[in-house]
Amino acid sequence: MSAPSLNEALALMHQHAFTAAAAVCRQHLASRPRDFNALHLLGLIQLKSGQHLAATKSLQQAAQLPVQNRFRAQALSNLSLALQARGRLKQAGEALQQAITLQPEELAFHLNLLGVLEKTRDWSAIHHHLAQTPVLAHHPEARLCHAVALRHLTEYEQALEKLSTLDASIEAEPEYALNLCLAGRVQEVLEQAQHKDTPSQWLTQVADYIAEEGHARLATPLYEAVFAQEPDNASVRHMLDAAAGRCTAAAPDDYVQALYDQHADAFEERLTHRLGYNAPRLLAEQVAKLLPAPSVTTVLDLGCGTGLCGEALLKAVNAQQMIGCDLSSKMLAHARAKGIYTELNRSGLIEALAASSHIDLITATDVLIYTGDLNQVLTAAYSALMPGGLFAFTIETTTSPAGVELDSSGRYRHNPDKLAAQSETVGLEVCYQERFPLRREHDAMLEGALMILRKPDAA
Repeated sequence: MSAPSLNEALALMHQHAFTAAAAVCRQHLASRPRDFNALHLLGLIQLKSGQHLAATKSLQQAAQLPVQNRFRAQALSNLSLALQARGRLKQAGEALQQAITLQPEELAFHLNLLGVLEKTRDWSAIHHHLAQTPVLAHHPEARLCHAVALRHLTEYEQALEKLSTLDASIEAEPEYALNLCLAGRVQEVLEQAQHKDTPSQWLTQVADYIAEEGHARLATPLYEAVFAQEPDNASVRHMLDAAAGRCTAAAPDDYVQALYDQHADAFEERLTHRLGYNAPRLLAEQVAKLLPAPSVTTVLDLGCGTGLCGEALLKAVNAQQMIGCDLSSKMLAHARAKGIYTELNRSGLIEALAASSHIDLITATDVLIYTGDLNQVLTAAYSALMPGGLFAFTIETTTSPAGVELDSSGRYRHNPDKLAAQSETVGLEVCYQERFPLRREHDAMLEGALMILRKPDAA
């Protein structure tokens, strides 16, 4: 009986049968250790199955073999993906530079390099690479990237020139408006809104983008223009409160829903690859150490989003039932496609907690950042947990003696020490508390904290 072919290994990989696919490749390599196709495919299988260190080794070996330039270049490109997954961005960029040297006309390699340089925020390198690469001159994604780099280099008029030839898109229009504001031409943005089918909605989306990019002051006149037309707009009022530093109880549900519906499709790529977000894995690993047994009956994942926390928990905790909830139907659609959760509901935090009881583990990663007053959440979590159950969550941190502040980003930041004392007041014991780099925001890592609370056995 003949050994399975590499085509069969490829088919198994596409079926997510990674262990079987890797076994076929290793069978080939046992007799032909320098078989490029087997090594390259093994590295790709390891990459897709999350074995990033193993993938790095396999792809490095493949890229060193004497094969045609186009094959080596593809191995180097895949190697860059494995390195990026490990946070080795400098090495990932070097691998892509080698791939480009071997195949300078391959557009995908250039775009991937721009993505790496954007993650490292090396705006000068982006500008230099694009200036030296004619093949990218008319590519929309490259031109947008160039405009963003020029904006960070304070070359606003040049950025506007790059953007002026792009078709309207969810990113190009807000970026154009931001450069207008930075160039002192806010009135042009307000006038541009009047030519849109829904001026207030368009202006709100533009203002949200400007605020997210760290220019809340520039977004304020846009929010004010919308608020003048829609004084009952709670979402805009929230952002005006945030810009003024007025701390409120919570962000409006409509605001949170619209924000995540808008970003659902690009959410994971942006958060994990561009912003260095790793909170779900850290939470899952620490929870696994604190649970009295490796198997639990029910997990409730608050604000589950696309299922990042659910995926991490699946690897660390053996749960019979995993329930997810979120306000964004588009985020829930992505979570549903992963097949992780036994139940998914469109609901807010308090609603989900009130409908739950005898829960072993409640999780909330990057969710409580939209709630200022956490007393109701803590009380509801206490009621929903079974004795000995855990409530694990992450927060953005502040040292404010008030315990909480509303940042200009529209997100709340909490003082972990104040929150620990508040948790104990409602009857929850603090069994883990640690600060860590939460995610990249502008030119620095934003500090967060992982907290794990426990409902006493005698409760």
